[in-house]
Amino acid sequence: MSHITLDIKEQVAHIVINRPQDGNKLDMAMIHELMGHFTALGSRADIKVIHLSGQGRDFSNGRLVPPASPGVAPAHKSALEIRSQVTDPILSLYATIRRSPIPIVSSIRGVAHGLGCAVAVLCDLTLASDQARFSLPEMRSNIPPTLAISAVMHTVSPKALAHLIYSSDEISAAQAQSLGMVSAVYPDAQFDQEVQAYLQKLCTRPREALCAVKEYLLLAPSLDHESAARYASNLLASVMSSAS
Repeated sequence: MSHITLDIKEQVAHIVINRPQDGNKLDMAMIHELMGHFTALGSRADIKVIHLSGQGRDFSNGRLVPPASPGVAPAHKSALEIRSQVTDPILSLYATIRRSPIPIVSSIRGVAHGLGCAVAVLCDLTLASDQARFSLPEMRSNIPPTLAISAVMHTVSPKALAHLIYSSDEISAAQAQSLGMVSAVYPDAQFDQEVQAYLQKLCTRPREALCAVKEYLLLAPSLDHESAARYASNLLASVMSSAS
């Protein structure tokens, strides 16, 4: 049984993390399925936006760790096994979100903790209910959340990110927005309508323009000023010429 659902309506691909009984925690199979959807949907000319959400009251409460068998000591894994089985798939998910040519919009209700927080913030646009809560709680278990840091470090200032990690505090949607983690916050009672209106607004834009903005925001910050300006000119000229 898949815990990821996909529904395509009017140029928007709606992907739902559908494991509410476990707080929509993500296991490795779900991570690989998300990557497959993001890759396939990004290549479809009939889709302009990918919308990622969680079923039920929460977006995602992080990664689902398989429970240990009673009376059986957990098997020790080598560093290479941890990388191949855990960290590499998560980093590949992050890279797939970045590489998608079209915008990925996350809509957050309830909690976005740990891996769920990293994925929510890494999306190109993050829309949150005013009841949403965010945290990177790994240090409570003495685990440095370096993977999550790599996902959000270009969005949040170093001091704010360090506080979020070291304190393990849960923050509100308004606080997350003030740190640059959230694009917009809406009242929970109107959240679904606001998200739908936002997605519809995006779909009024040409796909080429949406892709160009994502590409530029991804690549230009790493360029020097002159290169970024020249890249902006070339990209704009390319989009304008394709529309004529």
